[in-house]
Amino acid sequence: MNDTLETIYSLPDVTFGDDISLEDLQSAMITDFCERYQEITGKPITLSKADPNRIILLAVAQYLYQGLLHVDKAGKMNFLKYAYGPYLRHLAAFKGVTEMEPQKATAMVRWSLEEAREQDTAIPAGTRITGDWEVFFETLSDVVIPAGNTDATVKMTCTEAGEKGNNFAPGELCIMTDPVPFIADVVNTTQSAGGMDAESDESLAERIYLAPAGYSVAGSEAAYIYHAKSSGTEVGDVRVSSPSAGVVDVRFLMADGSLPDTDAIAKLSDYLSADERRPLTDYVQVSAPDSVSYTIAATYYISSKNQSMEAGIRTAVETAVEEYKAWQGGAIGRDINPNELVSRIMQAGAKRVVVTAPVSTVIPSTSVGVCAATNLTYGGLEND
Repeated sequence: MNDTLETIYSLPDVTFGDDISLEDLQSAMITDFCERYQEITGKPITLSKADPNRIILLAVAQYLYQGLLHVDKAGKMNFLKYAYGPYLRHLAAFKGVTEMEPQKATAMVRWSLEEAREQDTAIPAGTRITGDWEVFFETLSDVVIPAGNTDATVKMTCTEAGEKGNNFAPGELCIMTDPVPFIADVVNTTQSAGGMDAESDESLAERIYLAPAGYSVAGSEAAYIYHAKSSGTEVGDVRVSSPSAGVVDVRFLMADGSLPDTDAIAKLSDYLSADERRPLTDYVQVSAPDSVSYTIAATYYISSKNQSMEAGIRTAVETAVEEYKAWQGGAIGRDINPNELVSRIMQAGAKRVVVTAPVSTVIPSTSVGVCAATNLTYGGLEND
């Protein structure tokens, strides 16, 4: 979770129902009934569990409690900390923020002839290729291999929006779903990327929080962050600085924590440099954060009391290490912190952990920690 979201979700809790429980409401209604009955009749009354009046009161309390829950929910939906779904979209409308649509992944693909031809070779728009017969990429316009040439490279787009089209490594998209005459070979030359599912509530809440900074063109740090995150749901953490007068340095990560490629950098640079966003005197430079390499070397032990859960704990520890790597590399300028690694391994069920790497390292505000190697050793069971 980035700093903006932590600011939102760490705000004090509020309630519109005084946190009353169903049992408290039922007890209060029975007590009030008995007290009022005695006031009117002058006689005390006790309601047994089978008393019809008690049953009626309990039934009414159920409906009243449901009403209190709806009141509490309705009140909370006016706050970023709690709002979700359609309620969050209405909050966004107050700030002029609209939900970003899902996006389709793209990849550069090379179409090759077996040998050069004397005529142009046409590849019609809508021609599809695949790598697994589940996800397909298509040409959006006609592609022509000129006479005398043997290949042409074109950007192809996934037929469906979402992350499913991402991460096809170069060479994986190599099956022609729709064969084209004279084409002998097809292959993607870049890894597919850019596909994003519908914007998450967390992403939208963050942009709503930052929206006031974007009412004018960029200029302040928050404004550049807001505009960067509004360029597409694939943008993750953003760090903005000014290394010299008039220069705005924007570093960013992808939403999945990976480093951006040249296409993603060019896309964000074009977006931020548009006249309606960039102050005339600003020179905007966009790039990936610098990588600070670190390694993980740790040995952990499990209490002999937990021998029956040994296999599950070992799996949980391995998962915790992977989550630590994602956390460490999920924010630009986050210092390398072995204490966080120890904490996560202990929470996973380990009794003791010895970490020799990484060591505490303060990294520049424009850098990000990237794990180069992991050596996790299970030391076995030991007594308390």
